[in-house]
Amino acid sequence: MSIEAAVRAMLTAGGTLSGGANGVPDERVTHGFRLQSTALPAVTFEITSVGPGSIGSTGASSGGIREAEVEIRCVAQEAVDAIDICTKVRAACVPGTYATLSIDALLYRGHRVEAQASGEGDEAQPAEAVCELLIYYRE
Repeated sequence: MSIEAAVRAMLTAGGTLSGGANGVPDERVTHGFRLQSTALPAVTFEITSVGPGSIGSTGASSGGIREAEVEIRCVAQEAVDAIDICTKVRAACVPGTYATLSIDALLYRGHRVEAQASGEGDEAQPAEAVCELLIYYRE
């Protein structure tokens, strides 16, 4: 399996994102992009880099630790709702085995709110909050 499949499985595991106010159903958690015509709220993610990693004395040889930088975009009508989804993303990101990959450790680096852009005419685009993670995993 791929790290992309593992990240999606981690985000959708246990219903953390889909529950409560501003819940994001599993089908709205996607890799890469969100179609503009889809319902909100939504979460997209992108793996920005993957490479060998090392924790302590564990080497990055075959079967060793790898690291992936992940950017998760929380999309909602209002910025406050997008930030609320970031809180759920942080709660959903826990070590474990997802899609046959073992996520040994992760570092939640925080989030930022993107400047809201205007769309066609006077229409406002949805708000986006971006969460950043560093994941250490084994294949």
